[in-house]
Amino acid sequence: MTTTALQLPASFSDVFGMGAPVEVYPVTRKSKWGSAIAALVFLGGAGVAFLFGIWYTYDVYQQNGPAMIVNALIGPLVFAVIFFIIGLVGLWSLYVNWRKSVVIYQNGFAYSDHKGVKAWRWDEFQSIRAAVTKHYTNGIYTGTTHVYTLDKQDGERIVINDSISKVEEVAGKIREAIFPQMYQRYSAAYNSGQPVAFGPVILSRADGIQSGKKSYPWAEVSAVKIERGYIQVAKKGGGWFSGTSIPAASVPNVEIMLSIIDQIIGLGVKK
Repeated sequence: MTTTALQLPASFSDVFGMGAPVEVYPVTRKSKWGSAIAALVFLGGAGVAFLFGIWYTYDVYQQNGPAMIVNALIGPLVFAVIFFIIGLVGLWSLYVNWRKSVVIYQNGFAYSDHKGVKAWRWDEFQSIRAAVTKHYTNGIYTGTTHVYTLDKQDGERIVINDSISKVEEVAGKIREAIFPQMYQRYSAAYNSGQPVAFGPVILSRADGIQSGKKSYPWAEVSAVKIERGYIQVAKKGGGWFSGTSIPAASVPNVEIMLSIIDQIIGLGVKK
């Protein structure tokens, strides 16, 4: 696909200085129309429950007088209120998701939602964190959810998830663009003797791998692996260091961290 063939959403018309657009990732149909259908069904259900309650209450009144009005009305009214609240949630979800889109440019990334458009150059990124969760019901795989937290150097944050089409591909393109320069920055800091922080994990030439109050010298580390979403550090000679099960989703730029570790001690990193 050529860049000239891309049809950008109107909300991105004011984005400048990012180079040519490379790819557009709109909100998924499920997120957009699923919310619309849910809102329509539940708001309609609230109306039906309310009208039924009025009819039923009037019928009870005709047969039993005013003493039974409250008892007759309360059941349908409760259902009407519950359906109405769920319908409002659907409307809010529709409003939040309707304008969601991501555009990947040659020199950066732009994200649109109900709050407006945010555009970041690649050199403005601070980190990316991934929370990828596989779901099972009674041992049967039912799907995977993806949440990516993007942080900018000035503290601004964007969270993208499965409401964006091909969100895993979006995260991959962001990593491809930002990781080479980030790796150089982190590795230069480490080689100069500075401790390098990746969220709860700190790498340093003097102390090895640090997590919280614990440290694991390089001379004692034989392997690092990511298993079931947790980072674990193995000892030379066998066994695992206690207290090193760190959620990978809490570690920003975890791939860069693992690459640096690999360069330091030649780890086999298992994912």
